[in-house]
Amino acid sequence: MILKNKNSGETYLMSHNVFTAGSGAVNNLMLSGDHIRKIHFQILKQGSQFKLMAMNGTVEINGALLGEHVLDQGDEIKVGGEIFVAEFPQTPPVPAPSENGAMAGNPYERLLEGVIRLLDNPDKRRSSEEILSLGMELMEADGGFLFSVEGGSLSLLCSVPEDNESYSNSAVNAALKNRETLIWSAVDGAAGMASEVSAQSIAHKNIHSILVSPLVNRVSGQIIGLLYLHRKRPDSPFSEPQRKLFAQISQLLGGVLGTNQTQIEQAERIETLKEIKGSGDLVYSSPEMGKVVDSAKRAAVSNVPVLITGETGTGKDVLASFIHNHSTRQGKPFIAVNCGAIPENLIESELFGHEKGAFTGATALQRGLFEQANGGTLFLDEVGELPVLMQVKFLRALQSARIRRVGGNEEVPVDVRIIAATNRDLTAEIREGRFREDLYYRLNLVQLRLPPLRDREGDTLVLATHILKKACASFNMNAAALTRAAEKALLKYTWPGNVRELENKIQKALLNSSSRVIDVESLDLPEDPDRELLSLKAAREQAEAQAINLALSKARGNLTLAASFLGIDRKVLRDIMERLGIKKEDFKGSKE
Repeated sequence: MILKNKNSGETYLMSHNVFTAGSGAVNNLMLSGDHIRKIHFQILKQGSQFKLMAMNGTVEINGALLGEHVLDQGDEIKVGGEIFVAEFPQTPPVPAPSENGAMAGNPYERLLEGVIRLLDNPDKRRSSEEILSLGMELMEADGGFLFSVEGGSLSLLCSVPEDNESYSNSAVNAALKNRETLIWSAVDGAAGMASEVSAQSIAHKNIHSILVSPLVNRVSGQIIGLLYLHRKRPDSPFSEPQRKLFAQISQLLGGVLGTNQTQIEQAERIETLKEIKGSGDLVYSSPEMGKVVDSAKRAAVSNVPVLITGETGTGKDVLASFIHNHSTRQGKPFIAVNCGAIPENLIESELFGHEKGAFTGATALQRGLFEQANGGTLFLDEVGELPVLMQVKFLRALQSARIRRVGGNEEVPVDVRIIAATNRDLTAEIREGRFREDLYYRLNLVQLRLPPLRDREGDTLVLATHILKKACASFNMNAAALTRAAEKALLKYTWPGNVRELENKIQKALLNSSSRVIDVESLDLPEDPDRELLSLKAAREQAEAQAINLALSKARGNLTLAASFLGIDRKVLRDIMERLGIKKEDFKGSKE
């Protein structure tokens, strides 16, 4: 059975006993829309019948809302603004074999068997080799390449033979540009696109015929790969009927490649999620943060003051809350105050409170933050902003566990655990006379330093996912996701504003995006301010080395292929590599 999109003409083959459709990436048919469930409906093969069953609701079939329905030829399923038609095609006719014997037997049956085998194979990472092998088998090719395509950049997945160098860059570019299957032969050239394919570049590699086709993600419509086959036999070039067959083969193999890549990415995400640890908003997976959290847990069980240091935006307030929630004071008040946000003439009253009539406007007794936090924790953020005179009174309160309200004569006992935080170098502040040394030693019994986000390898995407999920709930929006390109951009950026900047960018991107997919443009990341200023010579060499390393990695050390990626001669590439000290042996067998 086949579901055919009535508008786009895209087809979705039911090759197993169960076919699912919904918003989740694991479905055979991915749907989008505000009311689409993770699995919206499923189709079960029961003998010779195909039964559609709605999941937790109904589906519109032939204009009626039904919970289940046995599908017939031509039934229309309306969901997510799209209409899908159920078709039960007969087995395609066997194409007549060509003069050279290609396509003997039924290639559609062989293709179907191969696709089912690929989908059932649990080792998705080997699927690229099997996709290329299946394409070569069906088209009786002498060699071939399978590339992945991301952001317009080609990356070699596999080739047959493994050291294959017979590759036409111009033919690939033509297929990508025109988004269609291209045939070329030494006799006829490229039909309709001869000017785009360099006959000379192909002929000198002893290639007499090629087929090259983009592999398209059937959901997004984006090109995700490219399948390239060639023949070196001058007496048996690919024919036009074979080009049409190859276009159909590529359509199905593109679906397989997209499905397998999605499952690989999901497996990688699951492995990452297994390493995610945290409590509340303290989410991490990096060993750097693991060490900080272990120290915080040890400090939490005592009542000694804790000093948290780190750059602005690293989450010092979150760590302070974590310590409180893992202490014996859990459930008691946790009072936070930013010392730099309170006017100097009000800070004493804010911390210690005041008596009625203590000053103009003091119309009633006011308990300060120390009393409000009694039995619990008082978190002093930006403690380095405390005025020096206030530091003296604060130290006295720490030492005596008593405070005196402004305008009062009696001392009030308080039981408060102090956690302080600063992004300043307090030892430098002491040297400049802006911070009291005795207060510093009183606060610094346990010091925890939060590393900047750029030093927390692996935490950026973990935090971005957490922030995005939290923002969707806060803004009352449906679940959203980051594109792979957006994830790479997040990893590349050095985040001078740390977690606070990351949170700001994610929230703004979510609010400004017209869809539930966050892309690079939505993130609006600035030029990295931490980029080192280089001389022109150093910058040129750095750019050359980066481009060559990437090309060699994608070509797995194959110099000819890497040179074609870079658009230069193989000898020129070798000269540059020798000058920069790059060795091709370092890239043999590499997989990007």
